[in-house]
Amino acid sequence: MALSPGEEAPDFDLSSTENALLALRDEAPRLAVLLYVFRGEAGEGVRADLAALARARPGLTRLGARPLVLSPLPLAALAALQAELRLDFPLLHDDRDFAAAYGVAAAEDGEPPPAPALFLIGHDRRLLWLANPAGSVEGGLDEVRRRLAALAPASRSYPRAVLSRFVGRRVARNR
Repeated sequence: MALSPGEEAPDFDLSSTENALLALRDEAPRLAVLLYVFRGEAGEGVRADLAALARARPGLTRLGARPLVLSPLPLAALAALQAELRLDFPLLHDDRDFAAAYGVAAAEDGEPPPAPALFLIGHDRRLLWLANPAGSVEGGLDEVRRRLAALAPASRSYPRAVLSRFVGRRVARNR
C-alpha cells in the first residue's frame, strides 16, 4: 500500500543497534524522523546512502530531526554495519516487516531487492515527504532540509510516559 504526504506514518517498535526498543510514537513528538528503509543486503548503494546520512546527521539534528534506518537484516549484521561505517544513529531490525506498511515491498523470488526509500515524518507522525523509491539520500536531502526548516520546533524531550517506561525497563533488568 503506497503512502502519501499528510497520511499518518505507521507506528513501529523495533530493536535497535543501540540496545533499545525504539518506537515511532516515542521519537516523533520530540524530533522529526528521517526514516531510511532498505531490504536485502547492504550493498554499495545502501552504504553510500548510509554514509550520506552520517554526513548530514549534524545538520539534521540542528533542524530538529533524527535519522533512523529500518532493515530486515539481523541485528548483529546491522550492528556490524553501524560499527564499520561509524554511524552515530540507530539501525532498527525490522523483524515484523514494517517496511511493507510503508509501501516498500519485498523482492519476489529471484528478483533483486527493491530500491531503498526515504520518509520524513513530522512531530504529529504525519508524512511530510517521501521518496519511494529514493534515487539516493544525497538527492533527497535538499528537500528534507527545506521541509524541516518549515517545521515548528518540538519539545526535544521525551514525554513523561516514555521516560517512565525506559526507567522501568532499566530497573527490571538490573534486578
